[in-house]
Amino acid sequence: MDLTRNGTRDSVSVMDGSRVVRVELDLDENGHAERWDFYTPDRTLEKVGFASRNDGVMDSVAFYDPTGSLERIEVSTRRDGVFDRLEFYADWRLERSQEDTNGDGRPDKWETYRLNTPSTNGQQTYSVASAAFDHAGLGVPTLRFTYGESGEVVLVERDTDGKGLQNQIVGHTTQ
Repeated sequence: MDLTRNGTRDSVSVMDGSRVVRVELDLDENGHAERWDFYTPDRTLEKVGFASRNDGVMDSVAFYDPTGSLERIEVSTRRDGVFDRLEFYADWRLERSQEDTNGDGRPDKWETYRLNTPSTNGQQTYSVASAAFDHAGLGVPTLRFTYGESGEVVLVERDTDGKGLQNQIVGHTTQ
């Protein structure tokens, strides 16, 4: 297909019979897809993959619920096909994230976010409300910082019994 209507093919549909499975888009026409739209068997959008460097390497995938609202984004921070960062959204707003920073397959960094007001240029911007870390490899936070509205640290929590901070990130559960 030629979505930009300039005579150059910039999209390809991958089909299973008459059903569209995936659409690959190369709208900047550099020869590498920068977006992939994946569809469920009932023909609804399931997820969208992105190549942040427009080089054909899918390094993030956005997942949507059945109503079309953004649920989460998975990111391959090393661009190696391993999605090691998860961002969770509610009402199209970033609420929390978790990341595997040491490559062991388990999250060891958790953050919660607050929406900044007013947003600049109509774009939503966020600041970190809390950040927690698992320095002991327990799978739960062993150190957590909570930040005030101005970015100052207002609370520091440390694991004192070697079992991790069992009371999960305030207001959220980790997955």
